Amino acid sequence: MRRKPCVYDVIIVGAGLGGMVAAIESGKKGLRTLLLEKNDKPGKKLLASGGGQCNITNAIPMGQFLSYYYEKDKFAGKSIRKYNPDFLCKWFLDIGIPLKTRDDGKVFPESGEASELLEGLINQINLLQVEFRVNAPVHHVEKLEGLFVADSESQTFIGKKLIIATGGLSYPALGSSGDGFQMAISFGHRISEPRPALTSIQVYPHLLEELTGVSLKQAHLEHWRQNKKVGAYKGDLLITHDGVSGPVILNYSRYFEDDDVLTLNLAAPMKPDIYANMLLNSISEFGKKQVKNILYSEQIPKRLIDLILHTANVSKDQRCAELTKEQRKEIVRLITAFPFKIHRVKGFKEAMVTSGGVETEEVDGKTMESKLVSGLYFVGEVMDVDGMTGGFNLQFAFSSGMAAAKSI
Repeated sequence: MRRKPCVYDVIIVGAGLGGMVAAIESGKKGLRTLLLEKNDKPGKKLLASGGGQCNITNAIPMGQFLSYYYEKDKFAGKSIRKYNPDFLCKWFLDIGIPLKTRDDGKVFPESGEASELLEGLINQINLLQVEFRVNAPVHHVEKLEGLFVADSESQTFIGKKLIIATGGLSYPALGSSGDGFQMAISFGHRISEPRPALTSIQVYPHLLEELTGVSLKQAHLEHWRQNKKVGAYKGDLLITHDGVSGPVILNYSRYFEDDDVLTLNLAAPMKPDIYANMLLNSISEFGKKQVKNILYSEQIPKRLIDLILHTANVSKDQRCAELTKEQRKEIVRLITAFPFKIHRVKGFKEAMVTSGGVETEEVDGKTMESKLVSGLYFVGEVMDVDGMTGGFNLQFAFSSGMAAAKSI
């Protein structure tokens, strides 16, 4: 006689933070839960986050917190307001993982080790007797006669509810390959075009190779495309061996395209015309001083000023009185609008998260249930929600995982 296949209350595809949280909450309620992970180990991306320390959330006020999700703040807020950072911290403390808040508001495991956080999650999954399978990629999902069917390589699983928590396309080396997008499409969902986000850029020609490691606090950038201003951004900036990075680049990289131009105002918040007048006054007052000495300041790194002078064809020993009108104009231009032409926005291999995914208009933000297919849920990065650096993406993974499980 053929054995009747087991029917799970919940099948969860993907054992990242959101999937594991959903599995734990389902297990707490005694639901027969199956967690499937394509990799040989769960939480690979979790282990890599925050340089292995796992910046899991942020302690800034909620009104400001939600603005870190760009145009998806209202959708993300539906789950995050209920399962907020304080809720997250208490939840982890209850499973034996205390968290600590740094002076900058970022929240990490008290031990400083992402591995401890992952071990705590796995211990809970085992304690609650959630059925957990690794090396179990799901190739096909469908809904038949009111039940979900998930086909893995060697087995077919049947469940009353299905949670897709597969992540996006970022860091493919850790297992992200967009599987969840194809699953969503098979159920009739639309996918907003996936793009790499929280990634750095290469610039060309790379004038800054000799400035690798130079950083600027609260840099002011303007974003241009085909001579039209696209946006203005502010934040810390870092010059790398092949381009530019730092929070101001990572947080807005989702908007960048190859051949866009970013201009850096080193005199900010002064406008170019105001800076030009100030420079002219300084040149007139200190005509015998070397140009470099009136430009050096704590605000602008010395190596960057040297590069600006070189680019403006001003010699190291040239005095203010010797400056030509063209040289003055070029100094003003470079200090108030130093250009970086984007050669390449780094792709999914380097990107921390994916922008784009399952259209949020087709998902209930309070429960994470599909508006098209009853019993189908989406969690975390598989949806068209991404946040800035600082723990916001992991917070949404947690909150959406919690919302889906509580709903079920």
